[in-house]
Amino acid sequence: MSAGKIIGYIVAAILIFFGVLFIWATFSPDGQIGWLVIGIISVGIGLGIIALVKFREPKSALPPQEIIQKVDLSGDIQMETLKCQKCGGELQKDSISVKEGAIFIACPYCGSEYQMVEEPKW
Repeated sequence: MSAGKIIGYIVAAILIFFGVLFIWATFSPDGQIGWLVIGIISVGIGLGIIALVKFREPKSALPPQEIIQKVDLSGDIQMETLKCQKCGGELQKDSISVKEGAIFIACPYCGSEYQMVEEPKW
């Protein structure tokens, strides 16, 4: 919260407090109709300051979050080289991407793009 916002809220609270006191004092035996006008104006200015402070500061847009998935393989694992289904070229790790939870392959040799289908090993 910035200093301007804090000062705005404090000034608004003071104006609303004294505005309510002026409105309340209007109905005392010694009250005057001018106090009612001053009270209503003070409360109105206080509420206006609160609205101005609340809606003036722009909402900051959150930057997009980058999700990094890492797989930890335990034991001795022999890596199998991936080959393109269209041209048979060997694919590097830069050719594989995860979009919306699915694995996509982009072949740098033939330019084809397809989704990798994981078959169950039964």
